[in-house]
Amino acid sequence: MNNNEPFSVCGYKVISERMHERNARVQAIVEVRVGHSCVRRSATGVGPVHALDNALRACLSPHFPELGEVSLSDYRVTVVDAEGGTGAQVRVVVEATDGESRWDAGCISDNVIDASFEALCSTSVMGIVRARALRRAYA
Repeated sequence: MNNNEPFSVCGYKVISERMHERNARVQAIVEVRVGHSCVRRSATGVGPVHALDNALRACLSPHFPELGEVSLSDYRVTVVDAEGGTGAQVRVVVEATDGESRWDAGCISDNVIDASFEALCSTSVMGIVRARALRRAYA
């Protein structure tokens, strides 16, 4: 992590299970480094991306309250190389908003969960940076 990055990702884990005819249950565990501290949180969600977003926010919110204003406004997945079948590369684009403006970030990977998580992290970094820049502009 360099001095310009508000946080760095140490790792994540997603567990999705469905037993018999019950609804699927998804849990994510995210670990990030903020300054000299490692923060590890878990959260559930209706799917893996939602669970990752919730766990990432649980890690970051105490350090970056400005993320409370940031929410996902769009999420798109596009297959890059269809001939790869279910192992094809995908492009994930996450759009976020703070209620005033919108920005997006994307990632290409052969792992849709990893691409989604990277895009979520990037939009979070942009949300933090944008909020800090606005605060400085009005200070």
